[in-house]
Amino acid sequence: MNTASRRLLTVVGIFLFFLWVAQPVSAADGLYTAETDDGVTLKMKRYRPAPEAAFRNGAQPILLFTGIMCNMNIYLTHTPEERRDDYKDMTLPIPLAPWAKDDPYIKADPMRYYSLAHYLWVKGYDVWLANYRGTGRGEFRSDMGNMLTNNDVWGILDADACVKKVVAETGKRPFIGGHSTGGFVCHAYLQGAYFDPKELEDGAKAGYIPHVRSNPELARSRNALIKGYIAIDPGLTPILPTSIDTYCMWKAFGKPDHLDLDSALDNGLNRYVTDSDITAFFIDKYFNHINRHSELQARKQGLMSVQNFWFMYNSHPYVTDYFIRYAASGAYIRGLGQWGDIALNHRIREFWKNGIENKDVAKGPKPDPDKDGYYYYDRHMQLLTLPTLAVMSYSGAMVHAQDIVGMLMEAKTPNPGDEYHLIPNSAHLDITDGLNAPYVTYPYIGDWLDRQTNGAGMPEAEAASADQVGDARCN
Repeated sequence: MNTASRRLLTVVGIFLFFLWVAQPVSAADGLYTAETDDGVTLKMKRYRPAPEAAFRNGAQPILLFTGIMCNMNIYLTHTPEERRDDYKDMTLPIPLAPWAKDDPYIKADPMRYYSLAHYLWVKGYDVWLANYRGTGRGEFRSDMGNMLTNNDVWGILDADACVKKVVAETGKRPFIGGHSTGGFVCHAYLQGAYFDPKELEDGAKAGYIPHVRSNPELARSRNALIKGYIAIDPGLTPILPTSIDTYCMWKAFGKPDHLDLDSALDNGLNRYVTDSDITAFFIDKYFNHINRHSELQARKQGLMSVQNFWFMYNSHPYVTDYFIRYAASGAYIRGLGQWGDIALNHRIREFWKNGIENKDVAKGPKPDPDKDGYYYYDRHMQLLTLPTLAVMSYSGAMVHAQDIVGMLMEAKTPNPGDEYHLIPNSAHLDITDGLNAPYVTYPYIGDWLDRQTNGAGMPEAEAASADQVGDARCN
C-alpha cells in the first residue's frame, strides 16, 4: 500500500469516527434485539432515563408489552428533542405523588412524571419494554415479518422471544405485564400456547397461520419461570356494536396487510404539524364529545359508548399530543379483525382464518368450542397459576371490569398474590398515563410488586445509591 492510499484510509477512518461519535448517544440507548422462532428480529429497550443514569443491573426485571396500535412509547412518556419548545410550559400538579418528589429526571423533564417505565425504574426495578413485529419507531422498529401476522403470532412467537431475552440477559425470573392486547399476549404465553414448527413453516408458504395449540406442561414451566403478571386493562372481550357485523367488514379485516401508522405519523403529522396545541385541541374536542354523550351503562353497545376509551379530563394536553405523535403505532389488519371476531362473539378464540381448512373462510363460524376446531383462550385461563395483579379502567370501553374479574381473575387458578383494583375516573387509554396514574395506578402496581418481592426492587448493594434519583419507595 503506497503513502497516498494510507493517507486516504486514515482520512476516511477519521471521518467515520467523528460521524460515529456525532450520533446522539440516547437515540438507541438500551437497545436490545430478540430473535423469534420464525426468524423475525424484535426490538427491545432496557430503561434508564438518561445515558448517564444506571441500568438496574441485578435488580428484579419487569417486561411490559403494549396494546394493539401502540408501541413501547406508551410507557416512556418524555419530551423528545424536537418537542422541547412545544412542551416547555409543562407544569406538574401540586402536590406531587410521593415517589416523584425530588426526582432530578422529573425536574429536568416533567413529562416523565407520566411514564410507568420511569416510575418502576425509580422504584428500583429493571424495566424492559418490547415492540412486537411490525411496530416501533426509528432504531426501535421491529422487523415486519409475515403479513399473515395476527394477535396469536404476537402472543406465541414474539412474547416467548422477549421473555427468553430478558432471562438470558439478567439471569433472573421476570415479572411480565401488558396493557390491552399486551394482556392477551401474556395469556397466550402463560397458557403454553404454541404453533407446530412444521405447520408454521408450511403455512407461511401456503398463505395461512396454523391452529394454536396448548401444552399444559409448557404452561406449568412458564408459570414457574415468571414471578408474576401485571394485567393493565387486559385484552379479553371488547364491546362492539353488532352493526359492524357485515360481509364487507370481515372481508376487509381478513386481508393479509399491515397498517403502517408509524411511518404515516412521522412523515405526516410530526413533519407538518409542529404545534402540539393543534393536535391536543382536535383530540380533546372529539373525545370530550364522546365523554359527554356516552354515559356508559353496563353492556351498552352503542357506537358512542364503544369509543369512550380516552377520558380527556384525565389527560394532560401535552401527554395527549405525545401519545398521538409517538405512542400510536401500526398494526396488522388481521390482528384488528381478530378483536372484531372476539368482540361480536364474546369468546376469546384464535383468529378465524387459522388452519389450512380456514384460509379462504370470509367469516368465522359461531363459536362451538367442542366442534369448530379453534383454540379458545377463555377455556384455558386455569393454566395461569402465578400471582396476578389486574388494574381496571372505569369507563368499560374496550374491556369491561366485570369481564376482567370473571374471565381472568376468577377463571385462573387462585394464588395468594392475586389482586384487582378499579381505577376511578379512568378509561382504557389514559389508565397508563392519565393525570391520576402517578397517584393511583402506579402505586397499586409498585406496592404489589414490593409485596411479591419483599420490597426488593434492587439489590441491597445498589439501594444505597437510590437517594440520588429520589426515594425509590412508596410508603
